[in-house]
Amino acid sequence: MDDGESTRYERARICIDFGTALSKASICLDPLMPLEVGVKPLPIGAVARAEHPLLTPSVLYVDQGRMYFGPAALDHARRGVDSARDPLLSFKTVLGATDPQAALAQKLRPSMDPTGTFKARDALVLYLAYLDQLIREAIDLAPNIPNIVANARRRYTSPVWRPGSGADKTFEAIFNEAAAVSERLGKLFIAPEGISIAQCKDALDRAAAQPGNGRLETGIFEPHAAAATALAFTNAPTRYVMVFDMGAGTVDIAAFEFDESTEPPALSEVKEARQCSALAGDEIDRILAELYMRKRGGEKSRDDELKLKRTIILAIRDLKRELFTTGKCSLKTGWMATTIRANDLMEDPNFRTYLTALRETVAASLQRVLARAEATNADVVDVVLAGGGSRLPFMVDLVKSAGALRPTNVQLRVGPLSPANPLYSSVDASLRDAFPQIAMSIGGALVEMMPAQ
Repeated sequence: MDDGESTRYERARICIDFGTALSKASICLDPLMPLEVGVKPLPIGAVARAEHPLLTPSVLYVDQGRMYFGPAALDHARRGVDSARDPLLSFKTVLGATDPQAALAQKLRPSMDPTGTFKARDALVLYLAYLDQLIREAIDLAPNIPNIVANARRRYTSPVWRPGSGADKTFEAIFNEAAAVSERLGKLFIAPEGISIAQCKDALDRAAAQPGNGRLETGIFEPHAAAATALAFTNAPTRYVMVFDMGAGTVDIAAFEFDESTEPPALSEVKEARQCSALAGDEIDRILAELYMRKRGGEKSRDDELKLKRTIILAIRDLKRELFTTGKCSLKTGWMATTIRANDLMEDPNFRTYLTALRETVAASLQRVLARAEATNADVVDVVLAGGGSRLPFMVDLVKSAGALRPTNVQLRVGPLSPANPLYSSVDASLRDAFPQIAMSIGGALVEMMPAQ
């Protein structure tokens, strides 16, 4: 590739979204390009052999002296429920930790790593190296994306980063070490047979002594990324946007004021509306798992009980999806199959308490945004539902009922960040199901178009 084309893509950047359940990545080839040409989700799920071409499970599993990543790790974990073993199911918790250094220094639990070899930091470096290989392979296979952009600057989304905060030295070091590990182990990361612990440890030690260049540019506050996506793709922009981002681990709520009178347009946060709550997908999973256990009945021995719980935990996200898609879900353990219907969950006292608490949480943020809108004579507020939880069938009504707790003349437009919502008709219809989940990586890649002030 000539110097001219290299210069053309010098503004390219790749954004990684470490979802608690699923990881995603998107690329902005150039913020000056038309949106439909310059910003693309990367098919890392297709490379990983995952269920969805744009999503890969955020999973690492240690088994018989080898490490597995993504779908292969999930398969091994499901086959290993008899061995009292657990997968490492999320790498996002350290991003939101009060003390990231302490969180990164913790050893993995023996049920995750019976060899006692790895710390949380090692797992994150290895998982980042795995994602780097998925990204490089996806770019290599994707039409109309030049291979040179595989070395573009990196960003990542986080529930605790502020827009424009720059690269944190701790995570910059992790990205640099991951780059060296990725270069050393290469396509072994995406081989179904996994990588030996000895090879992983050797690569980690060498990377610590001689790190590479992870090209980390910045961390992006997740709701800021979602708001940028919403404003970039909407066909009816408004002054105030509140993002309700329900992931597996947390619900992140933030609001932004969009000012088109400046150049470039300004996207500034309504800080008093920001909240982070644990009333997220994992809490629904916990309630559903407890309901399943009660309906099925317990086991005779403690070991059998723990085995049953591990089986449910590994199946619960699929069961939840089935329940909210078809109205019922069923899991067979041993000779016994247990079915739960949507009404069973909706009438469960624990779930009703959960819905009330979530509505009050949404209302607290929404009231502050509505007050700001009224004070500035704005007549519309968009509430954008993002993340995997945005597709839950009760979510739109819950947000609307939260808004109704405060009488106002301001119109609320509530809906998912998806082409299913008429506000985002410019989004490729083939991305309908995945767009709420990939929106943060897309917004994180393009967010310079609307910098925060």
